[in-house]
Amino acid sequence: MRPPGAARGTMAGVPRPARLTRRYPDLARPVREFRFVVNLPEDGERLDRLLRAHFPWHSRTWYRDLVRRGGVTVNGRAARPSTRARRGDEVAVALRVDPAQPEVETDAGLVVLYEDEHLVALDKPSGLACHPVGRLRHGTLINKLHARYRAPAPGADVVPRLAHRLDQDTSGVVLAVKHREADRRVTAAFTRREVRKTYLALVRGAPCAPQGEVDAPLGPDPAGETALHQGVRPDGLPARTAYRVRRRFARHAWLELEPRTGRTHQIRVHLAHLGCPIVADHLYGSLRPLHVRDERPDLPAAADEVLLGRLGLHAARLELAHPMTGAPLDLVAPLAPDLDRALAALTALAAAPADAGRRA
Repeated sequence: MRPPGAARGTMAGVPRPARLTRRYPDLARPVREFRFVVNLPEDGERLDRLLRAHFPWHSRTWYRDLVRRGGVTVNGRAARPSTRARRGDEVAVALRVDPAQPEVETDAGLVVLYEDEHLVALDKPSGLACHPVGRLRHGTLINKLHARYRAPAPGADVVPRLAHRLDQDTSGVVLAVKHREADRRVTAAFTRREVRKTYLALVRGAPCAPQGEVDAPLGPDPAGETALHQGVRPDGLPARTAYRVRRRFARHAWLELEPRTGRTHQIRVHLAHLGCPIVADHLYGSLRPLHVRDERPDLPAAADEVLLGRLGLHAARLELAHPMTGAPLDLVAPLAPDLDRALAALTALAAAPADAGRRA
């Protein structure tokens, strides 16, 4: 098991290059290889083990075969699976390009909420991943941003970076920076907790109190389905989430949430811990979509239909000082249409007579 706090895709204690000094490939075009420089904690490690640690979506056997086929070089020279990596070595890994990946990505579907020469805020739809990860190599939010802003001319290239991330199934506002100084300042603001985030969630059940705060430390869950799976544990990192009930339904509730810390899956874990998991949360609740009869079991089966088929979480607002001017920024993403429809349906069900099913 990876130690608490160790990043997925790296060996325990192996730092990745700082985001402000990293080299960024042009993600508007297929990435045909990965490169990394061996750090001190990796010195002397077998090449096949090192590759498995950096890129965990394949097995060591797969990487051994790739090395034997000449798909991996160390300092530009062919290597063997048993080659011992040394500090400062540059390792290059050839990638198999997905035949479905376009030669040039498109920015189609990007919805811009705010933009200036330093920042761009986007309204991310549910289902769109923020970054390529594992076998997902194209069509993500950052791919679309690179398609919009990257330019081949020297001095004209704008390299957008995401200041934070949302889970793939979460909709709402995402902030990206356009240059390293903005990146540095926004990163510092997040680190100092000077960025206020507001989420909206549709949950099964409801908290007893109309408002409150969940204060429960979080850490990796060794029994979780994925390496990112988190759980409440006494030796975890401090985590606090404030909540307010906006609307109660018979069996569900509409909540406003403000995470006071920024742990992985914090809102999802805290709501499950509170006894009201988010609708359609396959990790911390139930994958089952929200149905009419989940709210009104008295209605006949013929009246049943799906009201919401994805995670009922929306990043509604991001508030911060502009990193370059200091002016207040209030970035708001309108409620996603599918969530809006689900709320309207729940409201209509609440207004329907209790004996409607029997009369039908």
